[in-house]
Amino acid sequence: MRAQRSGVIANLGSIGGWRALPLIGWYTATKFAVAGITTSLRAEVAPLGIDVTCVDLGSFRTSLLYGNMAVAERKIADLAPCVEPTRQFLAARGGKQPSDPRKAAQLLVEALTKTGRCADRALPARLALGKDSIGAARAVMETAEQELAAWADLASTTDFDE
Repeated sequence: MRAQRSGVIANLGSIGGWRALPLIGWYTATKFAVAGITTSLRAEVAPLGIDVTCVDLGSFRTSLLYGNMAVAERKIADLAPCVEPTRQFLAARGGKQPSDPRKAAQLLVEALTKTGRCADRALPARLALGKDSIGAARAVMETAEQELAAWADLASTTDFDE
């Protein structure tokens, strides 16, 4: 890609790279890391004509949530009120996820090749796929903006008095 001064790199992120849930912190931590390294790599290789995106997949109807999820045998009773709702949510969602993986695959091909519906669109740093992924990203950004606004007056007082 460096030699040809063009190319596309797509790293697979997740809705979990926007919104961390109790019980699956290990998973969301990896997806936050994927988003971070993608953002850094994007800046590093942009001068070489290489485009980089993190594809933040929402809930697609695959076998991920059923038949593949291991549950710890030992449980910490004190954590049950926090983690049990997430476990139940994920268990109930298996086979009922709202998004179609075939439609996502088609859109992803178009986005990465800048063809079809994506012919005139710049590839974003993070491409949220699925309404739930878009909603999670928006909610996180809105909360972050509110928190920044609430703390900006104090947090910005840390410069040297020169």
